[in-house]
Amino acid sequence: MTTISGARVFDGNDALGVASVTVEDGVVTAVRPGTGDGTGDVDGRGMTLLPGLIDAHVHLRGAGNLGQDLRHGVTTVLDMFSAPPQFTGVLRRRAQVRTDEADLRSSGLMAGAVDGWPAVMLPPDPSGWRMPGLSGPQDAEQFVSDRVREGSDYLKIFVESSADVTRPTLSPETVAALCVAARSHGLQTVAHAPTRWAFRTALEAGVDVLTHVPLDGPIDDADLAGLVVCPTLAMMRARADAASTDELLADPRLLAGLDPEVVAALRAGDRGHLPVSTAPGVSYDHAAGNVGRLVDAGATILAGTDANDVPGHAAAVLHGASMHLELELLARAGLTPRHVLRAATSLPADVFGLADRGRIAPGKRADLLLVEGDPLTDVTATRDVRAVWRAGVRL
Repeated sequence: MTTISGARVFDGNDALGVASVTVEDGVVTAVRPGTGDGTGDVDGRGMTLLPGLIDAHVHLRGAGNLGQDLRHGVTTVLDMFSAPPQFTGVLRRRAQVRTDEADLRSSGLMAGAVDGWPAVMLPPDPSGWRMPGLSGPQDAEQFVSDRVREGSDYLKIFVESSADVTRPTLSPETVAALCVAARSHGLQTVAHAPTRWAFRTALEAGVDVLTHVPLDGPIDDADLAGLVVCPTLAMMRARADAASTDELLADPRLLAGLDPEVVAALRAGDRGHLPVSTAPGVSYDHAAGNVGRLVDAGATILAGTDANDVPGHAAAVLHGASMHLELELLARAGLTPRHVLRAATSLPADVFGLADRGRIAPGKRADLLLVEGDPLTDVTATRDVRAVWRAGVRL
């Protein structure tokens, strides 16, 4: 049994003030607001205890990603495409027994066109395995059935206009058919939608969650209220600005959980081969403005980074560290600090059916993050990590 005493508590929805929180056998057993003089097992005075962060958009390249996430207070990640299925399966099995890595849920393979994206991103597999694709709506049911068999937790769909990419893309009819098939199997759908065309196409097809926000101009203000969107502003800024890593490099709190070799490579300008977009009209201001429109309309916003670094290598958007940048970017785009923290805790838990986490309450999984300061006053306080618990086990 462990009691964290004297910290301010944000329970995933609201600030409780100073409280004592007791953890036993991996779950929260008691939350006592108005108590706590720092005499518990952990003295939290001057700090804030909040639920472990949930990054609602990552790509896994190795187990090292999950360790890096946890060091930065990200206790759960939602993988939005990893391959091959055997690789994802290995990480799933690790997540069931490891206490030094973040927990995960995954889409497994992403739905895309035959010989198109995302298949062309993958190097040749030594076993001869090839990324499956869809040639039309008639392939939707089989594709979804295969993902269910492989254990996918939701379905990720690559939505792009053929005018914007150089390889085959899914037709709007195929995207709609995938949504129908996914619903019939009880899977939510998540769409890669980084342009105005893709955003509108995914919305009209019936996708449940849109990820990214357009860089190429303002979205239509109509029909935004009921949307669920994970903007991935850290990635949107990286796609629009070659200097996007400067802020990370300027904050020692973000660098503390990274390998020194990665930091050195970042300082030398290594962005993990991520190019800056040269498409007409691309501007990060469009992405930030679109988040403001979504907030004003009452859409549900989730915090996610699109981190995809290879463990031990630099990238423009890094597991763990970039989540804290994402939170500040969301605040700058118009979210209140409370809204930002909800976007990284209770809201992704609600949207993706993770009923056991995302909140600090009796019976909930004890995924916890203790930080110096008060992120409800200064959201960058989440960067000052003092302790992390994964299912009650302190890192």
